[in-house]
Amino acid sequence: MTKKLLPVKKVGGTITVPGDKSIAHRAALLSILSKGPLTIKNFPDAADCQMSLAAARRFGVNVEEVGDTLVLRPPEKPSVETDAIVDCGNSGTTARLLAGIVAGSDGLTVTLSGDESLSRRPMKRIIDPLSEMGAEFFADDGHLPMKISGKRLLPFEYRLPLASAQVKSAILLAGMASSCSVTVREDIPSRDHTERMIQSLGEGLTARKVTPLIVPDPDDPRKKRREMPESFKREVVLSSRGRINGGTVDIPGDFSTAAFFFAAAAISKKTITVESVGLNPTRTGFLEHLRLIGCTVETAGKVTVGGEPRGKVTITGAPLRARKLSGETVTGLLDELPIVAVMAAFSEGTTIIRDASELKVKESDRLMAVADNLKRMGVKCGLLDDGLVIEGGKDLSGADFRVFGDHRIAMAFSVASLFLVGPSTIDDHSVVTVSCPGFYDLLNSISQ
Repeated sequence: MTKKLLPVKKVGGTITVPGDKSIAHRAALLSILSKGPLTIKNFPDAADCQMSLAAARRFGVNVEEVGDTLVLRPPEKPSVETDAIVDCGNSGTTARLLAGIVAGSDGLTVTLSGDESLSRRPMKRIIDPLSEMGAEFFADDGHLPMKISGKRLLPFEYRLPLASAQVKSAILLAGMASSCSVTVREDIPSRDHTERMIQSLGEGLTARKVTPLIVPDPDDPRKKRREMPESFKREVVLSSRGRINGGTVDIPGDFSTAAFFFAAAAISKKTITVESVGLNPTRTGFLEHLRLIGCTVETAGKVTVGGEPRGKVTITGAPLRARKLSGETVTGLLDELPIVAVMAAFSEGTTIIRDASELKVKESDRLMAVADNLKRMGVKCGLLDDGLVIEGGKDLSGADFRVFGDHRIAMAFSVASLFLVGPSTIDDHSVVTVSCPGFYDLLNSISQ
């Protein structure tokens, strides 16, 4: 489904974006374990989120649409037909979080399947810890399809070997399903939507951030130094009494979707505002990136609803500067890195991105896909084992872009096309339905 894209003369305006995917997934799947109904406002039409909602129905959740609101009424006990096969489509979040629920549901045997893209993505990262807890897994070399036999699980402590909110959430949901205590420790803090939702709608979960202490320097008592009291940076503990009681989830706008429109403001040197967008601090590293490359960032009307902060964000672009990105900075920008790379193409200087090998196992190999498409525009771009080197340029050319079945690649290079010399094409624009079916309508609304 090829789409022709033309450069524009002006960019600007005020928009709202669909509800946050990460929060929507968790609301749908936590309803399986809830003790009371969940009322969900602003649930997005994204295809990924609809897979989680469909999975909740398979496990006995009654889903009722009341206007723009969903009411999810959980079963007394999660159940599904014998040897059920549950399709997770393209959604890694659905597969990994649902795996945790099944793993902790003694007596359930479920096979999780997915499309061709999801079947290539690694599942060993959840199989290993959930197997240590006592669940049984049968998978082809750590990939979908994956058969899970739920068990009565053992209390568990786990230190994440890589930053992953999905792995952390799978362990927490397994513990909740089996009423056993779990402790997860993180060296690099990941998204905390699951923790916030459990704390808002239920009980039995505590999270603490490990902060450095100021202590005397043993080499010079006149001086002080910072010292970490623990070897990890964050600890999440779910007690054996951890549960979801029910309540209301009001989903803010998806920050990762808003990032594409913030980037359009940055490149065009114009102003775009996104209203009621999620401002969870584990998600907003992109705003700091915009500041550091030269943009003006303004937030207003910040409030917290159901544990999740939101507000209005206005970005005004400027001549963009290159930047070197690595370590925790990259972890905080992982979903936004394709559009970060596009902005780098319009920046002054050379941008270097390292420690981003996780992008190789997303819906596509995003490092390869970004490099391929930047080169089509005429950008000098080097592909590294764990990142990219991008030399900014001017008067870049329209191109025939390939999206490799990846919604974020399609969205990133659709934004790029607005500022190129001459027309461009996207080889399959339909993939944006995974996260934002109305993406091109929103793009048209901010461009002239």
